[in-house]
Amino acid sequence: MRFFLVCTLILFVSLTTISVAQVTDEVDRIQRSIEERGLHWTAGRTSLMDLPIEQRRLRLGLIVPDDVKRRFAELDKLPPPALLNTESYFDWRLLGGVSPVKDQGNCGSCWDFAATGAFESAYLIAEDIVPDFSEQQVLSCNGGGSSCDGGWMADAYTLFINYGAIDEWCMPYRANDEIPCTQYNYPPIANLISFEDIPNNVNAIKNALMLGPLSTTFTVYDDFFGYRSGCYEHQDQEPINHAVVIVGWDDEMCDGQGAWIVKNSWGEGWGLHGYFFIKYYSAAIGSYTQRPIYREEGSGSLVFAPDAFSVTLPSDAVRSRILTLLNEGQGDLHYSTQIAPVGGQDEFGHFWRDSDAPDGPQFAWRDISQIGQLVSFPDLDNSSSSNQLLGFTFNFYDRQYNYIKANTNGYAFFMNAYFNNSQNLSIPDPSLPNNLLAVFFDDLTLQYGGDVYFYSNHADSAIITWQDVRDSRLEGTYTFQVILIAPDTIVYQYANMGPARLDECSVGIENALGTVGLQVAYNEDYVHDSLATRFSLGGPANFEWFSVDPSEGIIEPGQTIDINLTFDAGGLEPGIYQVILKLRSNDMYNLLNEIPITMTVTAGGCEYAAGDINADGVANGLDCVFAVRYFKGGAVPPLSCSCGSHGDIFPAIDVNGNCIANGADIIYFVNFLKGLCSLRSCPDCPPTQP
Repeated sequence: MRFFLVCTLILFVSLTTISVAQVTDEVDRIQRSIEERGLHWTAGRTSLMDLPIEQRRLRLGLIVPDDVKRRFAELDKLPPPALLNTESYFDWRLLGGVSPVKDQGNCGSCWDFAATGAFESAYLIAEDIVPDFSEQQVLSCNGGGSSCDGGWMADAYTLFINYGAIDEWCMPYRANDEIPCTQYNYPPIANLISFEDIPNNVNAIKNALMLGPLSTTFTVYDDFFGYRSGCYEHQDQEPINHAVVIVGWDDEMCDGQGAWIVKNSWGEGWGLHGYFFIKYYSAAIGSYTQRPIYREEGSGSLVFAPDAFSVTLPSDAVRSRILTLLNEGQGDLHYSTQIAPVGGQDEFGHFWRDSDAPDGPQFAWRDISQIGQLVSFPDLDNSSSSNQLLGFTFNFYDRQYNYIKANTNGYAFFMNAYFNNSQNLSIPDPSLPNNLLAVFFDDLTLQYGGDVYFYSNHADSAIITWQDVRDSRLEGTYTFQVILIAPDTIVYQYANMGPARLDECSVGIENALGTVGLQVAYNEDYVHDSLATRFSLGGPANFEWFSVDPSEGIIEPGQTIDINLTFDAGGLEPGIYQVILKLRSNDMYNLLNEIPITMTVTAGGCEYAAGDINADGVANGLDCVFAVRYFKGGAVPPLSCSCGSHGDIFPAIDVNGNCIANGADIIYFVNFLKGLCSLRSCPDCPPTQP
């Protein structure tokens, strides 16, 4: 009996999973196909790749009714509308407008999860409450016959209109369409008003997307189950079979051809934590797009003031300023803020300078062709080397390494795995490769000559040189190198570059997750002959001196909100501190604003006392007379102070505390002598005397 159970278990496992070797072979085949076709995405072992292909396909199931096909065929003939906003990037996740990723399981209920996910977002945007609507309710109770064998999104939307959505706990999802409908035992949380069709063109979808995430459809091919990162695309024209939710766009993806940011329903173990990028129009993405309408209202319209902040304060002082946001639109305005470093510094503290700058490094080429070892690659066109041992420890972001890999496409990386990508990416980007040194990241090849060398002194420095390598279109020849100098300095050098494709590369560094990086150039003119670029670590970027409260929220139509900005110079050395406050919103004409923030910290107070203008140790009528004579061209007060952005002033005269010494202070001083007020001082250079 025990033997029978064991055999049965082994048989069951063998029928429901495939071996690691099989998965590896399949991923390798997909990756080779990607590289042969010059595509911009990476395959890997996802949560679905362990399943037989028949079980993977169970997670599809979109069925588009014939009348819907006819309706959209006419709709798609309409010319594209004017684009309401030309911002190159938008993502509802950054505005808190997307519910969590879910897993539909072995049931063809993608139509259910797409419609429910889009409705959840509409509800979240309107109510600022994260919902968890029941997909099982839709699966068991829809009146259109949609099931685990497939269905159409309108069956879900119609149910949400007629009865409403109930909570997940009322009817937990079981991936089984034979579970009885019990929705009438529970009150609905929300009712949908209606839904609308969106034609499949980029402008129309972008315009609709600014009101909230959209359900849409496309064709899943077998290679898509292995999607790991990057910009997916497929050129065949098989029938549409899957429904998902579009949550944003990125016009810089896919080599600048643009991509939708999409939420799938296969769990967080697939793709980019459940999301993927897909090239505009590829695999029929955008077909049969629909927008659920929870509230009939317009969109928010953002007005804010001021558009920049500059504060001067002494060490250990704290100042507050107000950023006022106004919603002039007809709908709710969603906003969020993010504190970001100014250009030239990443969040970990790396800075870059190049030899074109007065304070930059000098170009000093290190020829290692005679002393270095020739680096071998399994594929001269697109592959990575084995680990090159440094012989010392090198610090990169928050980790330490004693090895590095080189890639034929002009980059090096600190990953203990082999990832090949000939399509350069913006930095940072979660798509592989990460842990990246993008020296001259482009579609390069060794097939037409050229070599890569590695050298280490096994003490404190190592060099990788790409020498006389060509690009895939044979438009240029390139010689460049990266130098690692322990513990954490990186230098890129460019000897002979071009003549073409110098504006098609990525230059920069990126951490292991692709979440933090420092981009020097992306598809723009930057690299030239005899250029050196140095990356130095200045310590983690300290943004603790600046805070925002509240950092995100919703503003109703016609309402304003004051956001408190706090500047804290506690423990900081004198100097200038800068950040960028990124203000994002769902204002379709004003998606992103960058507000410069500057704090100047001075050395501290000055040796003066407010009102003691003649410096005799007493503030009295004689000081008032001294000030009047000064303004008439008489003697200059004996004490002056540098008060940051206010410049040098005579602070003892500034008795009203506005950091300006003028006639208004005389009037204020007279009122003080009458006992009507107290003396004040400039807060940006407070007195050290009482």
